[in-house]
Amino acid sequence: MSTTSPQNIKSFYKGQVIFKEGQQGTIAYMVKKGSINLFRNVDGRKIVLERLGKGEIFGEMAALSGHPRTHSAEAAEFCELMVLTEQVIQTLLNRCPKTIQHLTKLLIRRLRKAGDGTQQKTHKSSFLSICRVLEMAYRCHTSMKPAEAKKMPGHKQGLPASEFAKQVKNILLVSQLEIDNTLDQLAALKIINITKHGSGKAFAERYIAIGDMENFFKVASNLYKELSKTGALEPELEYIDIHDLAEEVEANTEVLYKKMANKEIPETLFFFHKNSVMSWASDQEEDFFKRVKRKKKAIKDLEDVNDIVFVDNGTCKEVFAKLGYYKLGVLLAMAEDDAKKKILGNLAKKIAKIVQDEAEARGPVDPAEAEDVSDELIEMVKAAKGVNA
Repeated sequence: MSTTSPQNIKSFYKGQVIFKEGQQGTIAYMVKKGSINLFRNVDGRKIVLERLGKGEIFGEMAALSGHPRTHSAEAAEFCELMVLTEQVIQTLLNRCPKTIQHLTKLLIRRLRKAGDGTQQKTHKSSFLSICRVLEMAYRCHTSMKPAEAKKMPGHKQGLPASEFAKQVKNILLVSQLEIDNTLDQLAALKIINITKHGSGKAFAERYIAIGDMENFFKVASNLYKELSKTGALEPELEYIDIHDLAEEVEANTEVLYKKMANKEIPETLFFFHKNSVMSWASDQEEDFFKRVKRKKKAIKDLEDVNDIVFVDNGTCKEVFAKLGYYKLGVLLAMAEDDAKKKILGNLAKKIAKIVQDEAEARGPVDPAEAEDVSDELIEMVKAAKGVNA
């Protein structure tokens, strides 16, 4: 945001946020050039309420009432906005008859109250909406013709949770978090049964089964009433899952997983639902969180020094002999624990000591140099194994 003239005109570029829902607001804006979008985030989804153009005013409710913003605003294109302070707005209002002033403030209060009630109702009603979709989806699943059912993997286990989530998102404006929370709440009270099938615990497919279809929605409705009393249906944060993020940034989820592992995505962007993640963590093996299990890679798929653990010792000895002490020291300084053990384990004790001393004396390695040496290592391994780089 930058001031473009002494007349308190501010410019915003396309996509730049002007203010956010929940922020305290003491000023309003008038669009001088371009256009802006007013929007709200509902269950993690962005809902555009209105687009305003030249001459239109927004943000006045918060400026007049002193309450937090009821929605967010961003530039729909490059725009110039005139800042209207509370004093300016009040001066304009004071020129109006007292009755108009009173009606304006009364209208603002009532609109705020109605807006808050609508948002609350939207968040809470998503639970019952998801339950209703689940009821219909499961009826379709169980009434499937035998010939069609045989073609569907895991049909006997129940309705695939991933497929159900897609159906819900096509019908309702809800996030994956809302869907998972609803399923977890239903499963915790034995209203539905969820089983897992697959090779990995974390990414195994979940299957949903409903034991009593006739009374399912009635029981779910009673649960909704109880959860509403305790506030358990309130959204905790605005979430999107990794698949939604991949779609938004036009990326592959596998690339995002690798960027997370490489610490390219800030840790401040990661959040876990406490009850769910602690429940999952309690089911893991004792040493699960003490080491990372690396998936075996073929030689052609090796990427960096940490993949050296998948190379046979004979090839490692051959390649290390050609690299020299200095480059081995660079590799050792950047390698993870398992890769370090692999490197040192394939060097003679005296040479290993020299390489270790070299790495410790050097300190932090230059990222560009480290990447070059790592690439050279992988190229040499592939060449030694007769695989084209």
